[in-house]
Amino acid sequence: MISNEKMTAVEMERILEHYELNRIHTDVFEKAILLVIASLGLITALAWDTALSSLFERMFGGRQTLAEELSYAAVITIIAAVVSVLLGRSIKKKAKKTKK
Repeated sequence: MISNEKMTAVEMERILEHYELNRIHTDVFEKAILLVIASLGLITALAWDTALSSLFERMFGGRQTLAEELSYAAVITIIAAVVSVLLGRSIKKKAKKTKK
C-alpha cells in the first residue's frame, strides 16, 4: 500500500481510520486547546492578583502581618463570590431569553 511514491490523501485517511488515529489526533488537539485555555486563565488570575494586591496595599497600607494577609484573602474571596453570582445570573437570564 505504501510505496516510494507520495501517499495520496485518500490513502492517508484510510490509514488514519484503520488505526483510529483521527480520533486520537482529535483528542490530543482538544487537550492541547484545554491546556492553552487553562494557561490563559492562570495568567489572567495572576494579573488580577497583582492588580488587586496593589489596590489593597494602597487602600489599607500593605499586608505585612498574618491578619492583613487573611483580610486580603477574605476581601478577594468576597469579590470573587459576588462576581461569580452576578455572572451566573447574567448567563441564566441570557439562556432564558434565547429559549423564548
